[in-house]
Amino acid sequence: MKLLSSITLTLLATTLSYAQTTMCFKENHNSMATIEATNLNGGECKNKYSIKDMKKNGWIVDDIKITPTTTGTYNFIYILKTKESNSNFAINSTLTNKQLEEKILKRLEEKEIKEKKEKEIKKTLDSKLNGKKIYVNKCQSCHGKEGEISAYNVSKPLKDMSSEDISYAINRYTNEAGYGNGYDIIMRPIAANVRSQEVKDIKAYLDSINKK
Repeated sequence: MKLLSSITLTLLATTLSYAQTTMCFKENHNSMATIEATNLNGGECKNKYSIKDMKKNGWIVDDIKITPTTTGTYNFIYILKTKESNSNFAINSTLTNKQLEEKILKRLEEKEIKEKKEKEIKKTLDSKLNGKKIYVNKCQSCHGKEGEISAYNVSKPLKDMSSEDISYAINRYTNEAGYGNGYDIIMRPIAANVRSQEVKDIKAYLDSINKK
């Protein structure tokens, strides 16, 4: 993924011969209307200067990249340059524009990966908690505290069944009269109100408490 077009980078490389250039950014900002008055990170902004501040000090915006995030906020990246020497800012000559871009891109990608992992962890935890609630209320009395009991000696312990096996049994209880050796009268009302995602949640909960 490139933050800036190859044409822009070529122009910036040319510009470096007679203009000072810096790259500033802001992650997860929630309003385009207020970004220009918001202090930016990186480059010569250093979390002390906004775009308005930079313009007052002789900088101009050469390019901007705005990327929407999955949470409804925006990531902003600004390339700024000035043709005049400016004593208020010391340019970091050790980093090229490409290196600055790669550094910011790496940070944004690492943050995106971290947020994705956190969402996956939360999703897994929510699944287990929901599974526990359903299991305790609907299943535990017959199948045991940890799914270890063969209910009425007609089914495998739930802890030893996959979510597909459980779904298959629930489908048969719901649609086949007499399935379950006469215990369908107990199981059918429960099976009719258990959804496929709830089965996965139940299995996630049972797996979590039966780990050795």
